[in-house]
Amino acid sequence: MKDLNDLRRDRKAAADKMQSTAAMVGTLEAAETIDQAALDAAVADFEAAQTAFASADGAVKRAEAVEAAQAAAATSGDQGAGIAGGTGGRASASGGATVPATASNPEHRGVAAALMVQALASSRGNHDEAVRRLETAGHSGLSAALSGASTDAGGVTIPRAQSAELIEMLRPRVAVMNAGARMVPMPAGQLRHASQQTSATASYGEENAPIRESEPTFGSSDMSFKKLTSLVPIGNSLLRHSSASMGQLVRDDILKVMGLRRDLAFLRGTGANNTPIGLRTWTPASAWMPAVGNTAPAVEMAVRGLVSRVEDADVQMTRPGWIMRAGTKNFLASLRDPASGAYLFPSISQNGTLLGFPIYTTSQIPDNLGGEGDETEVYFADFDEVMIGDTMEITVSSSTEASFVDVNGDTVSAYQRDLTLVRAISEHDMAPRHDAGLAGLNGKGWTL
Repeated sequence: MKDLNDLRRDRKAAADKMQSTAAMVGTLEAAETIDQAALDAAVADFEAAQTAFASADGAVKRAEAVEAAQAAAATSGDQGAGIAGGTGGRASASGGATVPATASNPEHRGVAAALMVQALASSRGNHDEAVRRLETAGHSGLSAALSGASTDAGGVTIPRAQSAELIEMLRPRVAVMNAGARMVPMPAGQLRHASQQTSATASYGEENAPIRESEPTFGSSDMSFKKLTSLVPIGNSLLRHSSASMGQLVRDDILKVMGLRRDLAFLRGTGANNTPIGLRTWTPASAWMPAVGNTAPAVEMAVRGLVSRVEDADVQMTRPGWIMRAGTKNFLASLRDPASGAYLFPSISQNGTLLGFPIYTTSQIPDNLGGEGDETEVYFADFDEVMIGDTMEITVSSSTEASFVDVNGDTVSAYQRDLTLVRAISEHDMAPRHDAGLAGLNGKGWTL
């Protein structure tokens, strides 16, 4: 069975045949002496090519419709098919409430938002044109959702249902989110919550004696929008196709660049230049161990010490875990007991845990810290104590004329390279409810 690309090639071949036979007909008709037999044959060839093109074009459109449906289809009931991203649903048994639609293919999660981004990029940010493109491509549910999206000078805001799905897909790419930090919507742009600084006390006393009072003290942890922008260059030839596979490509590019930067901010952000404050800065100085050596006894004492510091702070340990570089995890897995030769932490290789707590790895933790450039960081926390506030929206704008600086520091012209630059903006912040739930260390020589 031919796939969509094969069908498109067949359609292109039929179109080329129409062009060549039409040229032949024109040449024969322009001749001083018309060869009627040859002209009739050329006309017949043109009509055959025209029929072949119509057939191939129909096959392509059917295949594109199927692929579009796979990208946007959802479970449906009596009220018809729903569209992935929350634009449809099915009636419940009671007849009143509805059950939200769910994507039929897990691989297509986030594709709805990506197709909207793709349509906006193809139309150079023109909102109405993007809606028309989605409708023409068979994504009527997405076009309806995008038609109600808000627009401003910064671009077009992807509707919350589709944006939330894309943002949720960042979780496995951002270590702090993956470890279990709580996601909290911040629709008003700011979130304030209390953090307990000292606890109340209890005491024994004589019968009928007045009970001694004690008062816990509280502070506040404020979160406000921190704007993360990402720039994704997309080839214009790709933007001409609105298939699910192209949507997946756009989706993955957006997730990659936004995930890496968010990961770094949530771990090592200092709050400078309107960036989030990360775990390293939030961790109390008393809970951070500097320059721990890499001998087996020193390493074991240090990692057990981190756990003790969090547990001794009466943290609930609801979602405890570690965050470190993959090289650090492999270093710890290779450590052996000096006396017996047995692996010091065999659970790392067996089930990815250290002292019974899961390990999450990221390349966003440096391994060249310290005066000698051989230190890295290890974080331990109850991630249930960490809160991430998010607007749950992504704003998109595009340009075909702008330039950008690539990872090598070179300036690249989008116009010269036939690219469209897609700028995506999301807003979020992070803060712990109780910073006693955080601990960490600098490991000297803790990488392989």
